[in-house]
Amino acid sequence: MRMIFFFAIVIFWNFFIAFGFDAQIELSKYCRDKDRLITSDELDEYLLVDAELNSTLGLECHFCNEPSDDQPRMWYFQDRLQEKEEREVDLGMSNNMSSNRIHLTPELNLIIKDFELKDAGIYRCHGPLGQNMENKFNYRIEPIFKDVLDIGATKGNMSDWEKYREVNLMPVTLRLAVSRMKELAQIRAAGVTLEIVSEWSVWSPCERCRGKKGFRTSRGQCRIKRLIENRTMLTEDAEHIIKFFSKSPLIPCKSLTLDSEFPAISSATKFLPEFFLEEKCKKCPREKKVKKGKFKYKKRYTLADGAHLALVCPESSMESQVTWRKDSTVLKKGTGRSFRKKDAEARVLVDTFSTLYLIGVSNQEEGNYTCYVGDVRMMQVKIRVVSKTRLLTQGLLRRCVDCRSRGELGSCKDPFTMNATMIESEPGVDVVPCASGWCGKVIESPNLNNEYGTATQRMCLQRGPGDGEERCAYTIKNSKKVWMCFCNGDLCNTANSLSISGLFVFVMSLVALR
Repeated sequence: MRMIFFFAIVIFWNFFIAFGFDAQIELSKYCRDKDRLITSDELDEYLLVDAELNSTLGLECHFCNEPSDDQPRMWYFQDRLQEKEEREVDLGMSNNMSSNRIHLTPELNLIIKDFELKDAGIYRCHGPLGQNMENKFNYRIEPIFKDVLDIGATKGNMSDWEKYREVNLMPVTLRLAVSRMKELAQIRAAGVTLEIVSEWSVWSPCERCRGKKGFRTSRGQCRIKRLIENRTMLTEDAEHIIKFFSKSPLIPCKSLTLDSEFPAISSATKFLPEFFLEEKCKKCPREKKVKKGKFKYKKRYTLADGAHLALVCPESSMESQVTWRKDSTVLKKGTGRSFRKKDAEARVLVDTFSTLYLIGVSNQEEGNYTCYVGDVRMMQVKIRVVSKTRLLTQGLLRRCVDCRSRGELGSCKDPFTMNATMIESEPGVDVVPCASGWCGKVIESPNLNNEYGTATQRMCLQRGPGDGEERCAYTIKNSKKVWMCFCNGDLCNTANSLSISGLFVFVMSLVALR
């Protein structure tokens, strides 16, 4: 058993090392939008990625905002002109993933650290036999200049973008079309027409919300779009031009490759500002209101001896300052510890992603675990550890009263005066085992002092509320206003009242009662 715990700790520790380094650097993530507007097969062949030298990139092998489907896939690389066959991406082989410049995450996303010129090209993620190629998880990485002049981006609506286009993009397009510079004249002679356009990124989430309304943004990245006409007679220079542009329907305005091949075009485009399109949105994420001094989220877990558990602090990101505590003890990131005496094995670990791991728990790991995001009290988790024998039988030990009656003469009404022995001889009233341990009571009356003609129901709930709190509140059931109570404990729904909360009962809990 000790060997199993040892290997579990080794695996967790390697996981921390593998991805802890990525959490401490600025990672630019890219993904394909499943609902993207496809204007042509050529433009949809891959997502164009602007990459500054020495930056860190993350290419996702799934659609934006969707989880990985765990299908076996591999990453392949091909040169930007597609002159050679694609090959598997060369991944770092070190056990210490922080020393690998190129590696994969558990979701099969590709991480490229310290981007170099030799990394530029086309990357595809699909099955080893070509599976999933229709999803087009394809990316073309182009090295670009870093902003050295601190060129400010313009923001506004579509009307503002039209003005931005007239002032910044159209004059450059006209210059490329009429300039007598030798380089530009040769490009036109080869049948290549160039236009400066904006390529729109995926919409951001709804931000800067007031009530249910806010704003979302899309980045209009500066691109050089080419159109190639068929020419029968081509010079050697024209063949070179066609070869460069044929596999590049869009080129970043700040492309380093463009600057080395066609410096005249680059000098006219690399300092153009970009535009951020803003529009109103109505899908603002609902903010959970919390009383001062209380936690936004509350959970309870009952674990068997030797069980494992992983906890993620809600509403946190890689940039968030997350702090975990056990009771009053601060749990440091990247280190493990045990609360048992003379125990050299780490039982409580917090990785660099601020995920809390409990390994091989015992009653020494019981307690109150809390996480803070900055100064916000985010989540409180109460951990209880019981023996496996007790855990297997505790569902049978938790019981609820199950009955329904109407009016003053009903046996189920409040006040409920029968004990477990009396219930056995009362028709229509039963004591039932409750696996969830949560009992409920519903009084179908808007006035608790008027029981005439109203129904009272007591039952076992399939599951308790998400926050694990006992409560009573008015809510709506079957278009009627009812008084509903949740409680946790053996025969707890025989009580006449519970602590009252102003929170309403969730709709999913109503479904569980039907």
